Amino acid sequence: MTLDDLQEITKIRTRYLKAIEDGDFNVIPALVYAKGFVKSYAEAVGLDAGELLKKYSYLFEKPKEKDDVVQHVNATVEKESSFDLSALLKRFIKPFIGVLVVCLFAFGIYYMINQINKGLAPLPSAEQSTNNSTHKSQNQNKNDTTSSDVYSNNQKTTTFNLVNSTKSEFDYKVSPVADSYKVDLSIPGEKCWVSVKVDGVNTYQYLMTSGMIKTFDVKNSIEILMGNPPDAKITVDGKEIPHIDIPAPVTVKLEK
Repeated sequence: MTLDDLQEITKIRTRYLKAIEDGDFNVIPALVYAKGFVKSYAEAVGLDAGELLKKYSYLFEKPKEKDDVVQHVNATVEKESSFDLSALLKRFIKPFIGVLVVCLFAFGIYYMINQINKGLAPLPSAEQSTNNSTHKSQNQNKNDTTSSDVYSNNQKTTTFNLVNSTKSEFDYKVSPVADSYKVDLSIPGEKCWVSVKVDGVNTYQYLMTSGMIKTFDVKNSIEILMGNPPDAKITVDGKEIPHIDIPAPVTVKLEK
């Protein structure tokens, strides 16, 4: 098989396949992708991927930084030094808040009584109380009607259904409520290399890291290739597609 043949099977770019053959993992964005790429490569050529990854597991381990132990000790010391102060604050904060609330309540009662005695805040008459209650009831009914109308107008939402799936590809049929639909790609995990094609055009290719989000407006179709799917999240018009736990390159296709 040529590298182009392997690229078609694994969905991995030829430059990364060549890097695997040469043992040059510096070309690959991160070791987690190198491990997934090697696994997909091995399966494509009929090798035992599990045995291969176990044998060369040392290639995918990150070297520990020398300052890890020192940083851990410093963090422990800081935590212990701040313990006494935080414990003291926790001990007295609740009683203090309780006393403050009681004082404010007592002052409010005193102020109202004082104003009534001075004639500045007369007690409401029975007729005024009835009018206020009627007005409040009318506003409540109006709000209830408005909420019901809004709910009925929002019944139609975008839907999608899985029509085909393999170990490396998931195909969805999308039924949007408008002429186009919005796809959000975010990284709630650590990082994930992605390549996106919108309506047949290569639109985005990047190593996204934790907290990043990218939005795409789609008319017909979108293809999202993810190097590390467990760290990624895809939503269609605000609805999340089922999470993919496969730690290897996977392509998600959405089409009207």
